[in-house]
Amino acid sequence: MTTDVEEFWAAWTRLVGEWAGRESAGPTTGDVLLRAALRDGLPDLSAQPSVDVTAADLLACEIALVRMAGEIDDEVYRLATPGRPPRNLDAVADFCRHGWRNVRNPHPGFDVWWYWNEYLDPADERLNPYLHYLLVGRRAGLRGVPLRTHHERPAALPASPPARRACLFAGFDVDGVMDPYVIAYVRELSRFADVYYLAACRMNDGELDKLDGLVAGAWAVPHDRYDFGSYSMLAKDLVGWDALEEYDEVLLVNDSCYLLRPLDDMFASMASRECDWWGVQLTSRWFDGAGDSRAPIPIEQVREQMPRTVMHPDEYPHVGSYFLAFRKPVVSDLGWRKRLENVQPQRTKIRIVYKYETGTTQYLVGQGYHFDTFVDALHPYHPMYSAGTFDRIAEGLPLLKRQLIWENPYSVPDMRDWKDRVLAAAPTADVETMERNLLRVAPDDRLHRSFSIVTREDGTVERPAPLNDKRFRVADNRTPTFDHWWAFPVCAYDHTLAGNERALFEQVRNDPSIKKIILTRSRRIELTGENVVTFPIDSPEGQHHLLRSGQIFVKHGPAINLPNPVDTTTHNVINLWHGIPLKRFGLASARVSDRLREVMIRNHSGSRAVITSSRMDTLAMSAAFFPASYPDMWPTGLPRNDFILREEERLPNDLREALERLREELAGRRLVLFLPTFRDGQGESQYHFDESELTWLEEWAERQHAVIGVREHMADRARTYSWALLPLGAIDLSSRRYPDLEIIYRVADALISDYSSCLVDFLMTGKPIMSFAYDYDRYSSSERGLFHELDRVLPSPVCRTFKDLATALDAAFEPRSSEELEEYDWKRRIFFDHLDDEASRRVVQKVKALYLHDD
Repeated sequence: MTTDVEEFWAAWTRLVGEWAGRESAGPTTGDVLLRAALRDGLPDLSAQPSVDVTAADLLACEIALVRMAGEIDDEVYRLATPGRPPRNLDAVADFCRHGWRNVRNPHPGFDVWWYWNEYLDPADERLNPYLHYLLVGRRAGLRGVPLRTHHERPAALPASPPARRACLFAGFDVDGVMDPYVIAYVRELSRFADVYYLAACRMNDGELDKLDGLVAGAWAVPHDRYDFGSYSMLAKDLVGWDALEEYDEVLLVNDSCYLLRPLDDMFASMASRECDWWGVQLTSRWFDGAGDSRAPIPIEQVREQMPRTVMHPDEYPHVGSYFLAFRKPVVSDLGWRKRLENVQPQRTKIRIVYKYETGTTQYLVGQGYHFDTFVDALHPYHPMYSAGTFDRIAEGLPLLKRQLIWENPYSVPDMRDWKDRVLAAAPTADVETMERNLLRVAPDDRLHRSFSIVTREDGTVERPAPLNDKRFRVADNRTPTFDHWWAFPVCAYDHTLAGNERALFEQVRNDPSIKKIILTRSRRIELTGENVVTFPIDSPEGQHHLLRSGQIFVKHGPAINLPNPVDTTTHNVINLWHGIPLKRFGLASARVSDRLREVMIRNHSGSRAVITSSRMDTLAMSAAFFPASYPDMWPTGLPRNDFILREEERLPNDLREALERLREELAGRRLVLFLPTFRDGQGESQYHFDESELTWLEEWAERQHAVIGVREHMADRARTYSWALLPLGAIDLSSRRYPDLEIIYRVADALISDYSSCLVDFLMTGKPIMSFAYDYDRYSSSERGLFHELDRVLPSPVCRTFKDLATALDAAFEPRSSEELEEYDWKRRIFFDHLDDEASRRVVQKVKALYLHDD
């Protein structure tokens, strides 16, 4: 018997193999084996030949064994399941499939997350802790729940000299800037503590310098472990436990709150109390304050009634993790340190809450550590996200959760008046700085929803909600469309209005005969013009305008870009696409499953027309967009190319500003643009540069007075190349920083890509291109395949190895011969029937011809 995960896993898989073999002879024939394992532990099957087991075998055997143990009650488990689980929920199957991974407990006598941390590897998600307990743990004397211990008198801070505090501050900014509200917060904290700041993102040059004189240390290390990951890294690696032990109190603070007032009162109040750890407030999802129970519960009473274990983390009260303080007894606790050091990336943010926020409270309470909170009562859930927040601010709460304003998870009415409500409770709060941050980083569609919830004159609350798909179809069938209403939904992936859509919008921006409707998602878009309106696409106003739009311009197809099922027989959906494809897609892919074929046909059949760049491009797009046919292709040229070829002074103001900003960032260096395509499997299928290759690239860039600019594909979340190249001095050219790729094309001196359509698009510029096709043979014969043989259509060698790429880079900026220029020109004309900036005008003419007819 052992708690070693690898040894257990090897023994368990052998047992599953034996069980699966017996079960194949007939149902329940493996029951004898499982009963013996539950009674005597894992059998020694090492002498038997190894057998391959499938994931289905592993799960089926686990379910059978846990069911045989007979300790999970269907009704108890179902009642503790969030949402609306079905009445016939199979509790054992649900728990084994995903319940334990979401740290749900099988019964009140077993705490999954505590056991997982105490005896196993919390980073390993292969092994169900309860399975380990049934087969090994209980026979080895391991506990299913922690012992509730009682410590001596809670810790008190020294009265003199003043307490020394360390503050581990977790920051993140989507634009890599040090926002003024964060600087103000850190400045205030520095009055009470030595602040150590870590941004879980890349920060722009000079941004960390804004904390000079305020912090004892500042770092920017991208990771995907949220705030607890930053706390972990600071404590374990950047500051160190030895240094933290010298402090009387260690704070964990993040930037999710706006500072409303000085922190003197809060620190003075908490310094006077004896406790081992404290936070700002306590919350419990199941204390919703309904009926007579609406009165807050004193913290002392909550402490006495804390449950020993629960069926689901939601049931356990926890102290908000945005501001926590730990005194010496906790900082010295090896179990707490272990849990903080072992913070791992999680698939969902709610698992962060369950494992690390709720888990911290549950562990420390279980160990007998005395906690306290500045807000000295448990208020109805959630006190930082409810209308009562403003009452708590008036009572002295110094912080405001930013998420309350833009997410408004409990639909607090009149949030659009948040500045007035904050000032009424905290007159010195800098609400203007908060608002500037909010407008920059908050998802605009959610902010719009939050502000649309208002109190009517009769005192009732209006909560506008968009139509569901069923009601949308009914409304679409009854609503007339207007030909001159043109809708521009933003990209479903990066939520920008860029490329072909933006270029087409600019062409009609000041046309008074057309009503332009910009339908946004999370990103704030502020474009003006004649007869222009902007609404979130998933809002009642957005749906109102979409239903009436005669022309709808999409980037990928109606099923992808439109959240609602628009009737494509009464709306003209014009697919502008986003580039000239090299790799096959849609129905042109080499191999397409029947299910995917149906999805593609449903998406493609809704397009009234598809924009193409040339006759060759038209053939490719006809194959990809079946059942759309050759006459449905409009070879007008891509509108986005207008932005590449047009005189700079005729570009929109924001594009000219982006040009200047990029040139300033380059500081006279050549720009080599790296644009990889999206691959299934994300980071696993990307090229992984080794250390020598990265060193070569870094030295090459220095020799050439060049810099590599990285722009990952919009659908690629792995960001493999950014992680590898940005630390070398490459620059981030993501759509968040530069939405319009055409601006980057104008500035770039050369391009590296693999199978991306950007290889073809960039030919428009006449500048050097390098195709880094490191897996050409595999990719060209894969399920995707290619429309063209790269050697035939590209005016440069295909680089199949890094050595080939290095050779191409060394020659990239050498003068080209007349023969090379001629080859470049004729290959460019394969893909471009038009080498001008009139594509948008031609598309507008084609669209207007659909509804304007000469008499």
